[in-house]
Amino acid sequence: MYSTTETEGGHCLECGGPVYGRTDKKFCCDSCRNKYHGHLRYRPVKTHNATLKILTRNYSILEALFRLKGASCPVSTLTQMGFQPDFVTHQVQKKGKHLEYRCFDFIYNMSDSKLFNLRRL
Repeated sequence: MYSTTETEGGHCLECGGPVYGRTDKKFCCDSCRNKYHGHLRYRPVKTHNATLKILTRNYSILEALFRLKGASCPVSTLTQMGFQPDFVTHQVQKKGKHLEYRCFDFIYNMSDSKLFNLRRL
């Protein structure tokens, strides 16, 4: 069960250094083990934060448009402002109507050329 020499195929998953001790050991030290598992948790959080940042930007653009009493706007203008139409919080296909998008409490419809029918829940 225990080995005082490097285990067969015993390389640390984090740094690649030799692993001594138990035969099923995967890391050379606690610091490598913590780094390895920290990176596993960091990736999803980083993706989550980036997505939330994009959704927040989209929301603020929709809010500015709503305050200007604009129920419609060309998509090209929105994208120049930083709006990313692929990021929404919800989408619903209404029967016999356009696809309805939601960004938090804003509801809108979108065609290839313009965003229209902007309203708040």
